[in-house]
Amino acid sequence: MLKLSCRSEIPVFRVLDILRIVNERAAAGEDIIHMEAGQPSTGAPQAVLDEVAEIMRTGNMGYTAATGMPELKNRIAQHYADRYGVKIDPKRIVVTVGGSGGLMMSFLSVFDVGDRVAMAAPAYPAYRNILMALGCEPVEIESTLEENYQPTLARLEALPQKPQGLIIGNPSNPTGTMMNKKQLAELTAWCQAHGVRLIADELYHGVTYGEAADTVLSTSDEAISVNSFSKYFAMTGWRIGWVVCPEDVVDRVKRLSESLFVAPPTLAQHVALKAFDHCDVLDGYVARYKTNLEILKRELPKAGITKLSKAEGAFYMYADISDLTDDSEAFCRGLLDQAGVAVTPGTDFDLTRGHQTIRMSFAGSTEDITEACRRINVWMRGWNHREAKTA
Repeated sequence: MLKLSCRSEIPVFRVLDILRIVNERAAAGEDIIHMEAGQPSTGAPQAVLDEVAEIMRTGNMGYTAATGMPELKNRIAQHYADRYGVKIDPKRIVVTVGGSGGLMMSFLSVFDVGDRVAMAAPAYPAYRNILMALGCEPVEIESTLEENYQPTLARLEALPQKPQGLIIGNPSNPTGTMMNKKQLAELTAWCQAHGVRLIADELYHGVTYGEAADTVLSTSDEAISVNSFSKYFAMTGWRIGWVVCPEDVVDRVKRLSESLFVAPPTLAQHVALKAFDHCDVLDGYVARYKTNLEILKRELPKAGITKLSKAEGAFYMYADISDLTDDSEAFCRGLLDQAGVAVTPGTDFDLTRGHQTIRMSFAGSTEDITEACRRINVWMRGWNHREAKTA
């Protein structure tokens, strides 16, 4: 038998596994409300899509530069100046094949085999899985609801060994929590003092419900910022993102991009460039997410799900259900099979406590979220009764 790579033996990405199963069941005619996957139910603004046909008819769809079209990089740099007041040299920007491609190239460019890279748990599972595939050691730092599910200086100082890297999600997937500017500055200062490379997942910037998220680039020139057109811009399937790198990292990411991807998708880059002109529509999407969030905050406690994350951004609610069950996967299966609501067990995000947590995406329509809450409430009444009888 031919040899297989040990590094490819990574855990299954449960969210995508669940999405596949749910899509198959929905295609077979089942009435299922999607709260499992982190993608907007609406796509890119229609005005952008209307321009696609003309771009395809008249535009050159050949390879662009490996780091992306200059006009798109210039527009991204302008976005940082407009939104954050931060001046970014477009040469530091690399357009990537989605945020996932940006994460992979960032990790490859600054971490070696055996490096220890820390992250708060719960965390986006792809961080852990990509690091493992690259031969790095993920170091998960337990975080709590009281700590807003974000890494703290006290937790970092308590590590027996200082890591070579730290990944933060701001806003976080799966919790929706955020770090304010003061916390971000303290964290970047700690990383710089200890020689720790900071990588900030900023994919959900623009999707916030109070104070706007601040970029790590406002506090550090040594940090790497990863972003995407998937979330705020609602372009998940287009697979287009970007990375802002320190000057000494840009050429490494460029060379990796040339060999791994040749170039990001040309058509997707054109669409992304046009999307910046329609932020009024995209802000309307965010307003809908906020309405959905308020519905969850009001209705879930009525169903007995009370320990909820402070969802300040992104479109996720993370719930501690330890008072209800020790088997979040069985809980989610029951909710799907008996109520037709798909949510994700926390085992995807937290290896030690995920059996007591779930993640719910509220990026769907307000009608779907309202109906999902009704179904959850009805199901929970019956489920609690069954649990009591079993006990």
